[in-house]
Amino acid sequence: MIGCTRWGIGVVLVATLALAGAIDGPGAAEEPTEETAEDGPQWSNSTDLSIVLTEGNSTTSTLGFKNLLRREWKRAWIELKLDSVRSEAADDRFVILVPGVEWLPGEIPPPADTITIEPESEPDVERYFLEGRYGRKIAKSREWNVGGSWDRNEDAGILNRYIVFAGLGNAWKKKEKLELSVAYGFSFTDREEEKPDPEKDNRFAGIRLSWQFLAGMGKSAVYTHDFTSNMSLSDPSDYSLDMTNAVSVTLSDHLALKVSLQWLFASEPALEEVDLKAFVELIDPDGIPGSGDEFFRTMASGGAEIDLGDADIRKEHLDTTFRTSLVINF
Repeated sequence: MIGCTRWGIGVVLVATLALAGAIDGPGAAEEPTEETAEDGPQWSNSTDLSIVLTEGNSTTSTLGFKNLLRREWKRAWIELKLDSVRSEAADDRFVILVPGVEWLPGEIPPPADTITIEPESEPDVERYFLEGRYGRKIAKSREWNVGGSWDRNEDAGILNRYIVFAGLGNAWKKKEKLELSVAYGFSFTDREEEKPDPEKDNRFAGIRLSWQFLAGMGKSAVYTHDFTSNMSLSDPSDYSLDMTNAVSVTLSDHLALKVSLQWLFASEPALEEVDLKAFVELIDPDGIPGSGDEFFRTMASGGAEIDLGDADIRKEHLDTTFRTSLVINF
C-alpha cells in the first residue's frame, strides 16, 4: 500500500513538472515569445497552517496544512495543490497493580501499589490530497486543461484514489476581486478502498465538473467558493462532491486569517466492517428451566448481550471539516 501511495504521488508530481518543463524548458528565455514578452512567468504561493495541541488531562494534536503553488504565463498556467489533515489522540489513562501481587480466585485483590499507564498518541484522523493541473488559453475566456490527483481518507474507507482528467474551461475576471472559472470534461478513476465492495467498480471512466469563484468583501476580506464533482459513466449513482467555502481577511501583504468549511460527499460510501450484536431476553413458556422450550427474543436494549460476529455497513455519506488557519502568501 505504501508503494502504491509513493507511486501515485510520484505520477502527479512528475506529470506536473513535465508540463512545466515543456513550457519553460531550455532556451525558453533566450527569445521572448507571446507568453513571456512582458514580465515573464509569475509565481505565486499560498500556505494555510492550523495547529491545535493539548497536554495534561487530554493529549491531542491536530495539524492542518494546505498549499497552492501556481505559475502563470500570458496564455497558460500550471498549479500544484496539497491538502492534508492529521489528528492524533491518546486513549484515557489507566492504572495496573504492581507485578507480584497474589490472591485466590473469587477473592478481592489485597491493597497494593499501582502504576499509572499513559497510552501513546495514535493517528485518529488522516486525510491527504495532492493534485497537479495545467491549463492553456485557446480564446479570450476559454481554455483546455489536464491534470491528475491522488487522495487518501482512511476514515471514509479510501486507501488510495487516483484520478486523471482533461477537458475544457471558461474563465471570467470582471475586476480585481471578482473571478469565476468553470471546467468540464472527462476523467478516469482508479480507487482502492479499505474493504472490497462488489457493488462498485474500482476503475471507471467519468464526467468531471468543477468551478472556482472569488469575490471581494470590502477592502481586506475575500470570499472563495470551490466545487468539484466526479461521476461514473457506467454507474451514474456513483459520484462524489467536494465543496469548500472560505473567507479570508488580509493582515499584511503576506499574511491573512482564514475560516473555511469543507463538505466531502460520497453517494455510495465505502463499506465498513462492524461487530454484530443482539440484546436478548430468555423466554420460557412453561416456566420450567431446562425443559427445552426456551428461546431468545431480541430487545432494543437491556437484557443479555450476544456477539453474533461481523456485519458490513456503509460509512457516512458526508464528511465536514471546519478550519481556522493562518495564510502565508507570496
